[in-house]
Amino acid sequence: MDVTLSGGKTVILDLGKISIREYRELLNTKDQDQEDGILAKVAGITVEELLSLPQPDYRRVVDTFFKAAREPLADPNSQSVST
Repeated sequence: MDVTLSGGKTVILDLGKISIREYRELLNTKDQDQEDGILAKVAGITVEELLSLPQPDYRRVVDTFFKAAREPLADPNSQSVST
């Protein structure tokens, strides 16, 4: 999923960059450095870049990450099939 930051830069979130283990660690960690590392990895940016984002951009990244994680196989171009 793409996230367009306030400065116009587009960050592509790729859940395929992390394992299910890392995803679970993200949900259960109290270690902020570990959380930042996992989010930065998914976003394809450094931890420093992640932490330098303005707060609204950081929220966009986090919100988009969790939206993608909840529906990782959702394809907006496909149609539902009823059986």
